[in-house]
Amino acid sequence: MLPISDIIIRSISGYVFIVPILILYFLYLRKSGREQSLLHIAAVFVFCYYLFGILTVAGIGYTSTISFRPKISIIPFCGMISGPIDTILNLVLFVPLGFFLPLLYKKYQHIKNVILTGFLFSLSIEIVQMFGWGATDINDLIINTVGACLGYLLSVSYTHLRAHETKANL
Repeated sequence: MLPISDIIIRSISGYVFIVPILILYFLYLRKSGREQSLLHIAAVFVFCYYLFGILTVAGIGYTSTISFRPKISIIPFCGMISGPIDTILNLVLFVPLGFFLPLLYKKYQHIKNVILTGFLFSLSIEIVQMFGWGATDINDLIINTVGACLGYLLSVSYTHLRAHETKANL
């Protein structure tokens, strides 16, 4: 695993390239009459930084070791008990994905879309890891998808709590 300082530096340096694209995107939305709230814009920036962080932690973009040396584990649930720290970290790593998607985009108001996105994003990372450092593990795919689902449930709870609080204040 990369040292935390390398992860922070690499994720910030990658984020520098996306900021101008996000600014142009929000200017385009504004020009086309679809203005976004300041809170939504800030949340999109945080979400993008989170996505860069995931890719950095997963070793995506770490080009010094590109080679096809897959280490693949296809036996589900094997090692999850003996290595609970990795399991918990993978779960926690994908909770924000499931939390942000329904809050930011209407398309993700249904859990099936969040499950599919969490699964495909995790699958993409696992496939790319075959070409770099890291191992491709079915357990990571399962736990990452569960983490996205947990994030979705937290998002729904937060939305209901906020709606209830708003009604109480009226």
